[in-house]
Amino acid sequence: MRQLFNTNVNKGSVSRSSTRFHWKGASIILLLTLVPITDTLAQSGGFSGAFTRMGFGPRGMSMGNALGTVSEEGIYAHYNPALVAYADSRNFDMSTALMSFDRSLNAINISFPLPPNAGLNIGLLNANVRDIDGRTTSGYHTEYMSTHEFQLFAAFGINVSSNIKFGAAVKLQLANLHENIDNATGAGFDLGIIIEPTSNWRIGVAAQDIISEYNWSTSDLYGSEGGRSRSDPFPTRYRFSTSYRLTDWDLLLSSEFEIQRQSAEYQRLQVAEGVLPPQSITSSENVTTSSQQFRIGAAWSAHERMTLRGGWEVLDLEYLEETHKISAGISVHLPYDALRPSVDYTFVREPFGISGMHVLAMRLSF
Repeated sequence: MRQLFNTNVNKGSVSRSSTRFHWKGASIILLLTLVPITDTLAQSGGFSGAFTRMGFGPRGMSMGNALGTVSEEGIYAHYNPALVAYADSRNFDMSTALMSFDRSLNAINISFPLPPNAGLNIGLLNANVRDIDGRTTSGYHTEYMSTHEFQLFAAFGINVSSNIKFGAAVKLQLANLHENIDNATGAGFDLGIIIEPTSNWRIGVAAQDIISEYNWSTSDLYGSEGGRSRSDPFPTRYRFSTSYRLTDWDLLLSSEFEIQRQSAEYQRLQVAEGVLPPQSITSSENVTTSSQQFRIGAAWSAHERMTLRGGWEVLDLEYLEETHKISAGISVHLPYDALRPSVDYTFVREPFGISGMHVLAMRLSF
């Protein structure tokens, strides 16, 4: 499945295979030109569910998404389901991101306590790509297309003891990628734990997107002979987080190290030797790779009505210069007792410097 919402890839034109045509004699030229691009076809353009790994709301993104043990000013089980155990009031927030290349990212989050020692968090994450330029194999425009992806999750957290929190989450995924293909669906779950060695220091571990995947089929589009059913797994994530609060300075520092394990189908296209006319041979195998990520973040309570945040995130330590991104944000806590509203804003520089994104949110407590 081509991952159209990967932030590392610009939105480009999409060919419609339903407009296939044949040229007499062109097959020989085409097969000969395939030889030098064999390695290019084998490279991966991204992994399923990329929008779920961009972050959740401006508070998380502004701190470089190093929110695995941070529960101040909002509970976001998207980062670690054990965070829900800290819920002490009902909170609701919704956010949207202003992005380039006709992309959008939206989130809704609600958390509330379950007395005496537990909490529940429900969230919805949505990503869209619009005005994708559809073209035939000869380059003629056909129509503009769009994709829509959703992830719904519910997380439960409990206080195992005064300094140990445990949580689990269930996720449901749905993607609408083509009008003539049934929606891709899937499910997965997260597990997390947070330990507090001291009142100001927290350590967290989370395993996320366990067995998460997209299941989809192209049989309705290409028929029983040309279509196929397949599963595209999400990368499994192992996150190791820590945070420390400097009480005298009203400063919170956090960091995180993540290991991702990705599985993908590796395809190689070759031309058979000694056969006329030339014939192509396609072979495939499943390959599992891993990558390491690093994040740091800080939040400073500059005023009772204002919190400043900043962060730095590296999406692949092997390619630090290309994949790192910085972020900064502010939260303004409005002077109203009813619902205690807060307005959040964050600017994030996307990887490879392709663009910047502006993230806005409103949070209510009741």
